[in-house]
Amino acid sequence: MQSSWTLNWILQGAPEARESQQFPAELLAGPPPVGQWFAAVCNKTQVLCTTAVSHTESGCWLTPPLVLEEPAELLITFLLQSLRATLLQVSAGRMLLLTKAEDIDQRLRSCLTSAGLQQLATIAQFQHTVEAERGQIRHACVTANVDVFQLQAEAPVIPQDRLLALESLITAAAADSTDLTRLPPPVFRQQWQDWQRASATILAATAPDGQYAGLCVLAGDTAAQIVADNACQQLLWLAVRPEFRRMGIGARLVREAEKFAAILTPHGRPVRLTVEVDLENAPAVQLYSRCGFRRGDRTLELWGE
Repeated sequence: MQSSWTLNWILQGAPEARESQQFPAELLAGPPPVGQWFAAVCNKTQVLCTTAVSHTESGCWLTPPLVLEEPAELLITFLLQSLRATLLQVSAGRMLLLTKAEDIDQRLRSCLTSAGLQQLATIAQFQHTVEAERGQIRHACVTANVDVFQLQAEAPVIPQDRLLALESLITAAAADSTDLTRLPPPVFRQQWQDWQRASATILAATAPDGQYAGLCVLAGDTAAQIVADNACQQLLWLAVRPEFRRMGIGARLVREAEKFAAILTPHGRPVRLTVEVDLENAPAVQLYSRCGFRRGDRTLELWGE
């Protein structure tokens, strides 16, 4: 049975990948270029099992496999083994499955073990309640070395030189996979669009020579949720350019994010600030702990090499 199965790649967004189990007209054999893909186990006529893959030069991140035909365990194991053999050669030895802990059932756990993906890491949500007087916060937030960009439809267009500088920072910070959250590093153009849709706020730290040394991306609840007194802001991404690390820039950005989150919340209400962190990433855990964050209950598990 397995002799008739092959691992193929479908570009995410292709109509065939979303609308049909039938064998797509165009597939890619071998390791895919960097980007967003579906990895599919196929026979001669159908897609049998698939997973979404975010493939970068520094690693790859998978969603839990979706089985379209039986036998489920054999298909999942074949998919994971094929991905391990194919992607670990080109992804700096790092392949992770992003999922909530409660979604890893015994079948999936068995398949992961059979495929040789036995290293387990846990990402936990940390949270911090920010309470301060709005007037004090407004004054403290106006600093000479932190630029603020609000990515909203009504906001002014970001100058091209600043946009290119932010792209350079994000690319450099993501290249070695040591950003402080250790979640999938963003592909700049796609991630920028996602941040715009989330009306995110970017806080960018400026180095003495004028280039951007680090940034923090902050997105919050809708107006209705804030009115309901359930205000929450999330740190979507926090990164510092490699040559500027260990200079306190990460902590500075977290403090500025706290101040800005409180400014965004009406009537001086407390606001809950959250971030998801790999618990094996000791520097990040220490940073957020020093900044007053405490671990919450919701966790995600990552299997990898």
